[in-house]
Amino acid sequence: PGSKDICASLLQIRDASTSLQNLLEPNNWNQYTVIDGEGRAGSTDGARRILGGIAPQSGMAAIDAAKKTPLYRIDVAFVTVRKAVLEGSDAWTESFDLDRFEELADRVVYNVSKSDGNFYSVLFAMKGGKMIEDIFVETRGLVNQGVGDLEEMIGLLKSAGAPCMD
Repeated sequence: PGSKDICASLLQIRDASTSLQNLLEPNNWNQYTVIDGEGRAGSTDGARRILGGIAPQSGMAAIDAAKKTPLYRIDVAFVTVRKAVLEGSDAWTESFDLDRFEELADRVVYNVSKSDGNFYSVLFAMKGGKMIEDIFVETRGLVNQGVGDLEEMIGLLKSAGAPCMD
């Protein structure tokens, strides 16, 4: 994550999609969307790590954590693709739909950030399962949208013949 290498960035986008899909798996989702008997949310740290919201600090530990968290600094991967398309002379860059890619990228960054914020905010929500449940429902919709957007983005990259996408 955060690499300016085009292949590393493309693989990060692919891995980000997989991470979001894994988050939505029932066993994983249910683990992070617990509401206890007193109406409080359970720990959401795991979901926030997947979403890149618990940012690595520094040093080798940060590098190791970032490698396991493809959504961390996904914005840099999107910028790297944009730059490669604008500056590129490779055949794939000529047929690539950059406008659509940028629309998807903006929405993915927003939805991932909002989802992370939601997972954080439930920890401070007033007791009451309904409010927290509504936040989790909204968050699931944002994550679903993120998966769809990343999958469409990957389709755009593959159909243009971008490197490292097979």
